[in-house]
Amino acid sequence: MTIYSDFGGLSNLGDIVKSYNVRRVLVVTGGKSFQSSEAKAILSECLKGYHVTYFSDFEVNPRLIDAQRGVKLAIENTIELIISIGGGSVLDMGKLIKALYSNPDEAVNLATGVKKVTDPNIPLVAIPTTAGSGSESTHFAVVYVEGEKYSLADKCLLPADIILDGNLTLSSSRYQKACNVLDALSQSIESAWAVGSTTESQILSFAALELCIENFLEFVNTKDNCIAAQGMIVAANLAGQAINITKTTAAHAWSYGITKNHEVPHGHAVWLTLPKIFASCANSCPEIVVDSRGHAHLLGVMDRLKGILKISSDMEIEEYFTSLLSSIGVKGDMKNELKIGLEHRVVLSKQINMQRMANNPISLDQKQVNMIFQLC
Repeated sequence: MTIYSDFGGLSNLGDIVKSYNVRRVLVVTGGKSFQSSEAKAILSECLKGYHVTYFSDFEVNPRLIDAQRGVKLAIENTIELIISIGGGSVLDMGKLIKALYSNPDEAVNLATGVKKVTDPNIPLVAIPTTAGSGSESTHFAVVYVEGEKYSLADKCLLPADIILDGNLTLSSSRYQKACNVLDALSQSIESAWAVGSTTESQILSFAALELCIENFLEFVNTKDNCIAAQGMIVAANLAGQAINITKTTAAHAWSYGITKNHEVPHGHAVWLTLPKIFASCANSCPEIVVDSRGHAHLLGVMDRLKGILKISSDMEIEEYFTSLLSSIGVKGDMKNELKIGLEHRVVLSKQINMQRMANNPISLDQKQVNMIFQLC
């Protein structure tokens, strides 16, 4: 995996494509973002002389049937290289097309993990246009099969080349930027305390969090801050590299149901539970720690996180995160601000991705769940 990080760096795409000695390219893109970020014009110039096929006919949360259409298009045009340029869903779609290419008739079994992916040896170039998901540095992709969410994973899905160009993020709305920032922040934090964390992943997650804190306010609240934009897209990438090792935890485990049932964007949805989960981890007792490294290890991680965030005491945690969300115009109270009723909150509290929940460093009993979802 080679990362090219430079504001305005999309213009280097031509040299990257040339190095592969191919002629037939599939470009997976988003809709409005591809146009508004000026990416289309730059990319078209870089790909002059190539046989280019575009694919953008899919929903924000990638469905298997959408990926199957993309695979059909790729096979019909004997694609030799895939370029994905867009947000997390676009980057995931590029991976899904690669994953299904060799065995399109086994799409359902591949998506649900019944059958292993066969590498089609088609290089994948990933170019994020948002500073959030870090999907360009992970080997898994979200896919929905008949409404159920799966994570298709294989080492061959890790992109060969990545372009981190902060210029591509500047056309996003303030709320879009805020949701992207919150995704990167949550992945940095969750990766740090995850049961699956390692020394390498924690170096990445702490570095990502430091860069997020340094840049997120300027990135969200100003229109053309080039330094903050490049800083945030690098931070999101580091968080993605960390999550590629550890995967996510409880806040993500609950976020999918919130997004699916109440149409709260992913980054925002994670933060409806993360502050209270953070407080639970910081105030944990040894008996509820499930990480085999023990309570002292978790408290050490929490102290490092609080140090980066400049939280001086455990009593300040929720107040700190309330202020953070307010500073970028995001509502974090699902009961009083988003007006999600009690019955709906009860349902959401039970809609859990168990794989992500098992990676959480502490067990959460019903009392804590009630606190997180404001059920009492």
